[in-house]
Amino acid sequence: MNALDRRIKALLPGYFALVMATGIISIACLLTNFNLLGKGLFYLNILFLIGLLCALTYRLLRYWPDVVADFKSYQRGPGFFTLIAALCIMGNQVILFEGMSGLATILLIVAAILWFFIIYGFFYNLTVTDDKKPLKEGINGTWLIIIVSIQALSVLISFVSDEIGPVAEIYLFLAACLFLVGCIFYLYLMSLIIYRISFFPLNAMELGAPYWINMGATAISTLAGSMLILHEKHFSFLIEIRPFLKGFVLLFWAAGSWWIPLLLLLGAWRHIVKKVKVPTTAAGYDPTYWAMVFPLGMYVVSTFRLSEALDIPFLKLIPNGFIYLALFAWTAVMIGFIRQILKVFWNIKI
Repeated sequence: MNALDRRIKALLPGYFALVMATGIISIACLLTNFNLLGKGLFYLNILFLIGLLCALTYRLLRYWPDVVADFKSYQRGPGFFTLIAALCIMGNQVILFEGMSGLATILLIVAAILWFFIIYGFFYNLTVTDDKKPLKEGINGTWLIIIVSIQALSVLISFVSDEIGPVAEIYLFLAACLFLVGCIFYLYLMSLIIYRISFFPLNAMELGAPYWINMGATAISTLAGSMLILHEKHFSFLIEIRPFLKGFVLLFWAAGSWWIPLLLLLGAWRHIVKKVKVPTTAAGYDPTYWAMVFPLGMYVVSTFRLSEALDIPFLKLIPNGFIYLALFAWTAVMIGFIRQILKVFWNIKI
């Protein structure tokens, strides 16, 4: 078995977070007037998505038992939801950068079908398995990718509704339902995660980048709700519930904003106090760091859209500054990724 085969056999299901992170940073660049950089990241992200889809297809055909084992895993199983979120974010990109709503609709349909099978399959397996895990071993921040996938579908549905005329109401009704389902899932899962990190021991290695999805899930929920408000002219029912939507999206944005200082403090404790290596070296690179980059980019995009939805212009000061932190994080993890690729496949150290 060569190096590439070994890597694909052990491929992390959540590796599509690379596409999620690059895609949302690309959109954030577009919204904050880094247009050329945003478009360059869009094309780069197409390559990432194609490469990972090829790797996943090969893994499904060659290492099916490993895929099934991952899908049934408490720790690795939620990673499959990154595929849905990645396809939806790519759908947003092709609309924003190329105006290709037809291709976006195809990506939406594929993502929706995959989501249906993955979410019901995942929870069915967890329910009927005899190998139940205790809470402290079974749940972590990665589980919140489930919410991200739901809200990503809602956002893309709202986007494509612009081009479908009289049936836009049906699309927006589905988007609103998914938005509310995502909110309920956040309340369910976040309660368990808070309980896990507050009342059970948690070492520095466990407290990794996926816990940034605590904030990322609130950010994409804010975005999904904001997109509904921005598309209310296509569906009169959304106008009727506008006060509810505005209050709910502000609640989730405020909750996400609260998480940021705590996550930064915990990150400093992990890397400075406990000396866990950072991803700018091949030895320190961990693909789960993309799950930290994605929330930073999503916070930029969601705050920008929230400013538009609530008509609060001064909120745009936040994404105009926060974009630099998001770009720094993406660059740092990308350096680690490139060094890892060079080291593993070509034995080049830089």
